[in-house]
Amino acid sequence: MADHQGRGAAVDAALRCYLDASKRAIAVIGIAMLVLMVAVDSLEIVGRGLFNRSFNWVQEVAILAAMWVYFLAYGLVAKDEEYIRVDFFASRLGPRAQAAVGIVARLLTIAFHVVLFWFAIETYAFLGLFTTPVLDWPESLFVLPLMLGAVDIAITETILLYWHLCGRAPARVPHVLPEAD
Repeated sequence: MADHQGRGAAVDAALRCYLDASKRAIAVIGIAMLVLMVAVDSLEIVGRGLFNRSFNWVQEVAILAAMWVYFLAYGLVAKDEEYIRVDFFASRLGPRAQAAVGIVARLLTIAFHVVLFWFAIETYAFLGLFTTPVLDWPESLFVLPLMLGAVDIAITETILLYWHLCGRAPARVPHVLPEAD
């Protein structure tokens, strides 16, 4: 029994390590891309406003950076379990039914992101045939954050489902503002 608990604790520690490391990496990359997006857009504004000069590469860089911000930020939402929840129906169910709804919701979320990942792979391969008009970068770069984000969310949700099924789900931390829960 003690050996089984020791292995469970070791597995939990490894899974927690993945969640923590990926959360830090996502936050760093997301913030860097947001800074890049604001910087190139600001450069474009200053160039147009003060010098009547436009940079033709700004749009490609800003859109690529925005893709990273959008699809990685969603990974942070998943890791913190901060999804927008509409639980009008589920909150009226008993505890067992609520647990079942939670499991089904996680399974559907995992399935969605696995399918999204599959389509992202197909799209990535197809867009690899083309390049952007200005910087001549592969257009597949625009799909890369979607692909990575989908994998990360599927892994995150699988970990959370595993903990839920084992009865070791971490307690949700309530918001600072009670009305946000």
